[in-house]
Amino acid sequence: MSNQALMAWSVVVVAISFAALCVYLIVTLKAARETLVSVQGTIKEANQTVGMLHTKVEDLTNNVKVISEDVKNKIRSTDDFFQAARNAGMTLKETTGAVKDISTTLSRAVRQQVAALEPGPEHKKTWTEWFKIGMNVVSAIRSAKQQSKEEKAVFAAERQEEEHRLYDSAAYVPEPFQPGGQRVYNGHSHS
Repeated sequence: MSNQALMAWSVVVVAISFAALCVYLIVTLKAARETLVSVQGTIKEANQTVGMLHTKVEDLTNNVKVISEDVKNKIRSTDDFFQAARNAGMTLKETTGAVKDISTTLSRAVRQQVAALEPGPEHKKTWTEWFKIGMNVVSAIRSAKQQSKEEKAVFAAERQEEEHRLYDSAAYVPEPFQPGGQRVYNGHSHS
């Protein structure tokens, strides 16, 4: 084979290789184009989904804010209830203490009267002695009631003083439903 024939075959092999490479590139580019079109469609769908999600997230955030404010207002409205419950508990405690004091005083007075008037075996009680015992018991009951009233009055004064201290210590009380955005400081309205 001559040099020219070898050269001709080389050119043919190069041309066939180039044609095969071009066909391969065309097939690859078509596949890449189809992939890009698919990716573009997916991106459009994702953008639409993100837009819808963004709107829903904003709505959810607004709902959470509204619910949070509602919960705060309801918690604030229960403060008076818990204060009243605490006051009722303190009153019950004081009443229980007063009843205990009355019963202790009464039982002590009765025991003292019985011990003081207990006669010997040869002495029987007359109606005047029984009357004296009854009067002493009534006197002890009255003094215990009077003591209880005084303790209740002291307790009521202390409770009222504590309530004033609690209410006066609140520097700022928000009024969420007041029109015009007014605020209340220590009971006085300010704009």
